[in-house]
Amino acid sequence: MLVVFFIGTAGSGKSSLIAALYNWLDEQDYDVAAVNLDPAAEYLPYIPDVDIRTKITARRIMKQFKLGPNASIIAAVDMAVAEAEKIKEEVEAVGAPIVLVDTPGQMELFAFRESGAYLVQKLSDVHNLVVYVGDATYMQTPEGFATTALLALSSRIRFKLPQVLAVNKVDLLSEEQLERINAWASDVEALAEALGAAPLEREIIRAVAGLGGIGEPVFVSALNGSGLDKLYYAIQLHYTGGEDSQLPP
Repeated sequence: MLVVFFIGTAGSGKSSLIAALYNWLDEQDYDVAAVNLDPAAEYLPYIPDVDIRTKITARRIMKQFKLGPNASIIAAVDMAVAEAEKIKEEVEAVGAPIVLVDTPGQMELFAFRESGAYLVQKLSDVHNLVVYVGDATYMQTPEGFATTALLALSSRIRFKLPQVLAVNKVDLLSEEQLERINAWASDVEALAEALGAAPLEREIIRAVAGLGGIGEPVFVSALNGSGLDKLYYAIQLHYTGGEDSQLPP
């Protein structure tokens, strides 16, 4: 089983991308499951096979303990730890060889807390991967790109899993803007020059590149489906050497 965790900042389009990839895989006759780990989700663009909200919801916790929105999400994710074994059993019962896991929209409330890392560890299987979802409209500026690169690196350090960068919402950018993002991903000096970075910032950027950078970005659009085939290829490349075959259970 391959478990793919989708991580990213609020508004990057994680849930929409999962829905689009799920539908694309289903159309290609791949057996795939979707898991929702966001206890605060009011609407999902897909029907999850396993849903944390059947056990815990942020809204219920907010009312019960009179907490604010962020505190209720933190409490919900912390409580989800106690349900980790049951969630894993439900995922295994579905029996799909490819599992797409949607994480809370507020990335910092999940990725940078022990409970989030624990859930990822407990739901992981033999093969695991993180898809870090970046917002193309934010990454079109050098500052937005650099910030995304640092967050993606933080995610990789945090979860200790192979990672693919999916640049979502490319339908909103021009070819020139996409080429610029691609250039920054492949040339750290071009990014530093675009930032007009001071020596300290340049060294930080070079350090990110020295740690493997963010890799080659995969440009996708959850809206029109462009790049979904490339995203799937990038995901299964980690385990099948690029062969176009069903991932093993």
